[in-house]
Amino acid sequence: MTIGKRIKELKIALKLTSGEIAAKLDIPVRTIGSYERDEAQPGPKFLSALITILGVNINWLLTGKGNMFLSEKAEYDLAYISKMQDKFKLSDEELKGLIDILEADASREMIIKFIQIKKGNKEALDSLIYNLQGIKAIYG
Repeated sequence: MTIGKRIKELKIALKLTSGEIAAKLDIPVRTIGSYERDEAQPGPKFLSALITILGVNINWLLTGKGNMFLSEKAEYDLAYISKMQDKFKLSDEELKGLIDILEADASREMIIKFIQIKKGNKEALDSLIYNLQGIKAIYG
């Protein structure tokens, strides 16, 4: 199977059009089409964007080996995160920052505490305040 066919598979898995992918990667839509038809080979900028923005396993894209995404969970996360990006009008840089926050264990724990606080958990509030005071002491 060619890279072009794998790019088509990727679009189907992400439930995105060529135009939507082109917009997310900041490239012309005709470029996606030329890759899909194997008229051109993807360059480093395109490949790098697939990895960082869409979470594609570059080994899969180039060789067909391994999972399509960097983790099995990434396919679900990516579809959800793409919707979040559209809903909240996040730039690609902001989206990457959000993903970085969610991937960090400490950040994720703080987000979970916010959720618990919203449900009325006072211990989570005390814990969050304590954590934020520690962060302030370090960076502050």
